[in-house]
This record gives sequence, structure tokens and C-alpha cells, in this order.
Amino acid sequence: MPFDLTYILVGVALLFASFVKGATGLGFPLIATPTVALLLDIRIAVTVLILPNLLMDITQVFRDGFPYAILRRFRSMVGLTVIGVFLGTMVLVRTPLWILNLCLGLMVIVFVVSSLLQYDFTISPAAEKSLSPIFGFISGFLNGMTNAAGPTLAIYFYSLKLEKRYFVKSIATIFCITKIAQLAAVSTWNLFNWNTIMLSIQVVLFTLLGFYAGLKTQDRVNQKTFSRGLLVLLTLVGIILIARALTQIA
Repeated sequence: MPFDLTYILVGVALLFASFVKGATGLGFPLIATPTVALLLDIRIAVTVLILPNLLMDITQVFRDGFPYAILRRFRSMVGLTVIGVFLGTMVLVRTPLWILNLCLGLMVIVFVVSSLLQYDFTISPAAEKSLSPIFGFISGFLNGMTNAAGPTLAIYFYSLKLEKRYFVKSIATIFCITKIAQLAAVSTWNLFNWNTIMLSIQVVLFTLLGFYAGLKTQDRVNQKTFSRGLLVLLTLVGIILIARALTQIA
């Protein structure tokens, strides 16, 4: 394929996405999937990014030891999360490309708008028992369909007022379960093959530096400046995806 500016955008976005992942525990698929979708079919983009995201999640899960407490607390999320992933992947395989691009673009814009409006509400322990399975299913479904379950889980865990390191470890634990299920789901529909495996390995090697830098700055990053930069990038990517979807309709 001929070289153009899009390749530079994708490379920078992957490094930035892996840095965000290292620093906050989320954001890699939300940034990387729509950006890689500028070059590849969104189905291929989703598949290629599973392996690097899974490896980063595993690293964050075991940074402070095995997550026994997290698995006990959020065990009701696990089963419905896996079911959601398979149903979402079924939608991914059977849905026209423009609808997937439009859904992903709108999802990104909704996340940006909700962040700017600074919605803040607290979930009580009693409500947590009933809401955990619901959020597990929704995040799994969105992950299977768009590879971007981060906003849903982030809003939920943020509303539980989890401490920062516990937040990162919790979201990484659920993501690990989600990505393993997603890996099985895309393999069922023959999306995970030799070509996508090789692309995944290349992405892993390319993003290691960004992820390592994110881990090192996790406790020192200027959150306000960091968040503003992230929202600007997400807004641009979301607008591009929506524009592509509307073009594909025509």
C-alpha cells in the first residue's frame, strides 16, 4: 500500500493509546480501534487489537498480586460479560460496515460529551449487586461489537468511587476476561487467522514503549492536561468515523 499521512496518524495514535492504557488502565481500544479502522476493515481492526490489549491487561492485573478480592467482588459480572461478548461479536460479523463505523463514532462522541459535562453519581453497595451483571453484559456486548467497552466500565467503576490503583486493577481484570472471550468469539467466526495474528504481534512490539511509559507515569501524570488532550483526539477520531459512515451510506 502506498505511504500517506494516515500511517503516521495511526502510528502516533497507537503509541498514545498504549500510553493512556499504561497510565489509566483503559483507553487503548477506544483510541486505537477507530484509528486503525481508518486503514483496515473495522472487523480486522477489532481482531488485530485483541492480543496487544490482552497482554497489557494481564500486566496491569498482576502488578500488585493476584486479584482475588476483585474477582470475589465482581464475580456476578463475569458470566454475563462473556455472553455479551459473543452476542456483540455476532453483530460485528453480520452488520454492514457503515453501521459499525457510525456506532463506534457515536459512542466516542457520547463518551467525550459525558466527560465534558462531568456527570458524577455514586452507586450504593446495595445497588452494586443488581447493577454489576447489567453493566457486565453491556460492556461485553459493546466490546464484541466495537472493541470499546472502556467507557461503560469506567463510568460504572468510577461511580463506585474506587481508589485509583484498585480502579486500574479492577478494570484490567474484567478486560482480561472480556478479551479472552472475545478471542474465542472471533476465532469462531474465522476472523483470527495467520494474517491477523502477525499484525497483532507487530502492534504488540510497536506499542511496548508507549505502554511502559504509561506505567511509569501512572502516579505522576497531570490528569487535567492529559484528559483534555485525550478528549481532543477522541473527538477528531469520532467525527472522522461518523463522516466515513455517512459516506459509505451514499
